Amino acid sequence: MPPKLGIIAGGGQLPETIVQQCEQAGRPCFIVALSGQAEPDAFANAPHAWVRLGAAGEAVRQLKVNGVEELILAGSVRKPSITDLRPDAWATKFLATTGAFQRGDDSLLRALIRHLETAEGLRVVGIADVAPGLLAREGVLTERSPEDADHAAIEAGFIAAKNLGRRDLGQAVVATATEIVAEEDRAGTDAMLRNLGDGQGGILVKALKPAQERRADLPTIGPETLILAAERGLKGIVIEAGGALLLNRDEMVRIADRHNLFIAGLPAPAGSDDVIPEICLIAGEPSADALGGRLMSALRSETNDKIMFSGIGGPAMENEGLISLFPMTDLAVMGLAEVLPRIPALKRRISETVKHIEAQRPAAVVGIDSPDFNFRVAKRLKGKGIPLIHFVAPSVWAWRPGRARKIAKFLDHLLALLPFEPPYFEKEGLPTTYVGHPILECGASPAAGVEFRARHGIGTEDKVLMMLPGSRQGEARRLLPAFIETVAILAARFPGLRVFTVTATPTHELLTEAANNWTVPVTLVTDPAEKYAAFAAADVALAASGTVAVELAMTETPSVIAYKVNPLTAWIAQFLIKVRFANLINIVLDRPAIPEFIAADCRAELMAPALADLLENPARAQAQKDAYGEALRNMGQGEGAVPSQRAAAAILAVINAKENGAG
Repeated sequence: MPPKLGIIAGGGQLPETIVQQCEQAGRPCFIVALSGQAEPDAFANAPHAWVRLGAAGEAVRQLKVNGVEELILAGSVRKPSITDLRPDAWATKFLATTGAFQRGDDSLLRALIRHLETAEGLRVVGIADVAPGLLAREGVLTERSPEDADHAAIEAGFIAAKNLGRRDLGQAVVATATEIVAEEDRAGTDAMLRNLGDGQGGILVKALKPAQERRADLPTIGPETLILAAERGLKGIVIEAGGALLLNRDEMVRIADRHNLFIAGLPAPAGSDDVIPEICLIAGEPSADALGGRLMSALRSETNDKIMFSGIGGPAMENEGLISLFPMTDLAVMGLAEVLPRIPALKRRISETVKHIEAQRPAAVVGIDSPDFNFRVAKRLKGKGIPLIHFVAPSVWAWRPGRARKIAKFLDHLLALLPFEPPYFEKEGLPTTYVGHPILECGASPAAGVEFRARHGIGTEDKVLMMLPGSRQGEARRLLPAFIETVAILAARFPGLRVFTVTATPTHELLTEAANNWTVPVTLVTDPAEKYAAFAAADVALAASGTVAVELAMTETPSVIAYKVNPLTAWIAQFLIKVRFANLINIVLDRPAIPEFIAADCRAELMAPALADLLENPARAQAQKDAYGEALRNMGQGEGAVPSQRAAAAILAVINAKENGAG
């Protein structure tokens, strides 16, 4: 007799079907039914115990006292928040040691299965071991078959579903020959169909995730899915042969035939299941998030979309498929005095990130700027066999040159934005690739300014000031008083002056609240798509020192750059900083082409006259524009491949060298 089977039962029909299979085969079983997940009346006639989802220790105890040797995980589980989960001691220890709760579904289940087998001695089996008849076979089950014209949609659907699975987001899509109409998310296939408009047409394609753990979470289709597909006007359903489950197959076929739908089990296209690398990317602030988003897009392009991502990022990286381990805003801190109060929280986030990386074993870790956080993570990962790459070389030419030697001890490769940076690190033995400044590919240009002015009713003679106090809350709070005073002086000197500002996620509330209290009307630009058009529309800009200085150069917006840090940070920095300028344009040109007002000079009585000079003196404004062009050429503008493509190629070269034993 086969060993007693334990069934961890979630929602849906699958757990009950497995119980029936055991009864028919004469195999003893015991069910741990998850409260709030499993069907309430499904196991009345079978030995079972009800356990809440977070009480994993009790579930394991029940399995052991009831003599379970083999275990199957069956049915859907709605993933709760960590608060609603209320993990017991067993679950708390598991989540803390694996970081599994922050992962996608497949990664979490893989970690859980490994833990149950190694720590609890339970052999976890899959549907193929217990009820192989539920697996979809190759072939058409219905009277209607896919037509020749449907094959393009089916292939496109398989590729899209596999790519969705690589990101651990879902397993199903609705496809036509020309587009992917809908993608499954964590709510499931039926929820995707319910949200689909009637009469959309198309074909539902459901497939295994590449390298999926087949002992859990196999894609499943049941009668309810067929009914929804018919209601939405789909032509049919394709599931991956040998990799998907059909529940109540006979009823499904009857429904499909009644509605003239097809059900077909087909193999996935060749190559769609290739195991592909995962890269962990870590960005800690909006400018790094923007770099990360473009880098992810370039990596997808370089690998024909055969790549996965994990890590930490914001909206730009999430738009490329990243599920951030935690909010990126947790890391958006700058300055010595600013970091000190946040050290305990940052330490927890560092530990959380390291645990995730150790568990996931990505092909590489790429830290994007944010050295205070990323270097601490890299130090703890050194020697673990994972290539450690950093994107944005520290400005050792500006201050603390000894950092080059220190980071060479734990990094494997560095990506530099400026052409003069590699020698500083290569002499310390750290391979460094100059890729150019990624902001050069942001799409900013002077051309969009005319349309922006027209949309906002700005006349050709009207003066426009763009005020940009920074993307971090700390810097914005420090700069706003001087910026507001500067605006007031200019508004008095230039009647009718139009003032705009652009908000980033960390500063949106702060700037919105401040704008409501200013004596001079200020228009907030909240749509990221409008940002560069707003820059281009401005006659002058007052901006915090940072990446925005290069963006203003690309829109040819004459500017004044300012910065003010905490007094403690400023006092320490005066002994450490080795360059004459704060603005990157001035640094690249090695001359004061753009006015700077730093620390004690960040005062309205100094900044207002400099801005007024740019507004009143066209020759002065044109000189800045000429300097912008010179600096951008020095930074790699017009050099063939764009910076993110060069960065992606360098990262993939490091990964390939490691795989081939050269790294």
